Amino acid sequence: MSGLPMTTQSLHTSQPAPEPNPPQDEDVVAGWTAFGIFIALCVATAVIAWSMLRQFKKVEKAKAEGVFGEEAQAEEAAKQAAKDEIKKLKR
Repeated sequence: MSGLPMTTQSLHTSQPAPEPNPPQDEDVVAGWTAFGIFIALCVATAVIAWSMLRQFKKVEKAKAEGVFGEEAQAEEAAKQAAKDEIKKLKR
């Protein structure tokens, strides 16, 4: 043995590699399965984009109503302080 691992020795053969036969132009087709998968991915992308746009509209509406921002945070802090005060009084 030459000291090489068994897998390396098995790769070295004295036979030349066979010449690959390229497929004919008539044999290469994508098929209906690939077309169906492509259409399904297009539909899924459209649904996700539509849903994302709806969420963006909701966020813009909430922003215009003042749900986000300093006023909303101040109201939330006041509500939390009131809840904490009620808990202290119940003890």
